[in-house]
Amino acid sequence: MSRRLSTPSSERAELAEQAEKWGAFVLANILWAILSIPLITLPAATAGLFNYMSARVRGLQPDFFRTFFEGIRLYWRKATLIGLIDGVIGGLIVVNTLIFPFMNLSADPLAFLSRSVTIFAALALMLINLYAWSLLVLLETLTVRQILANAAMLVVTHPIWSFLVLIAAALPVVISLFLPQGIFVIATASVCSLIICMGTWRVIRQHLTPDQQESVA
Repeated sequence: MSRRLSTPSSERAELAEQAEKWGAFVLANILWAILSIPLITLPAATAGLFNYMSARVRGLQPDFFRTFFEGIRLYWRKATLIGLIDGVIGGLIVVNTLIFPFMNLSADPLAFLSRSVTIFAALALMLINLYAWSLLVLLETLTVRQILANAAMLVVTHPIWSFLVLIAAALPVVISLFLPQGIFVIATASVCSLIICMGTWRVIRQHLTPDQQESVA
């Protein structure tokens, strides 16, 4: 069996390719961080980030700037609506959480129930968002209602895997809290989105129709 020998030129080409991939990875995080400074643009920037990372996970060789900004252009309306829904529900969860210290959870069953419902709602919101952002950039024809409904269905269908993906995606955020702040700017968001895209793509592709599989190939 013949074995292909590496040459200096092939090694340089491979090194340049890897440098380009990692450079785009870091650039995606920096660009996301800059565009997210005005909170109103955070959902659109997140759509751009997921559009790029999803393409990488599916084995494509996306042009970074075209893919990132195409994601913003195509999905900013839906992304903003999803962000508003997350903001409203998340705000209610935060308000309930702030009220808990003033409640007698041990003596009041309703207070205990309220806390349990709030924790469940927070967990459900995070799990649904895992799939929502991936579905947003994968299936352009879906409405926001359909995106959220399908995301909820996937969570219910694959609860254990979804929870594991959530934990894996949260780890870079937790780790970055103990590292210099610059790490968040250059890596954390990209790592999280890459983990989410990898984990959710494994589930989503099992439920795609033949036409949908062709459209995301």
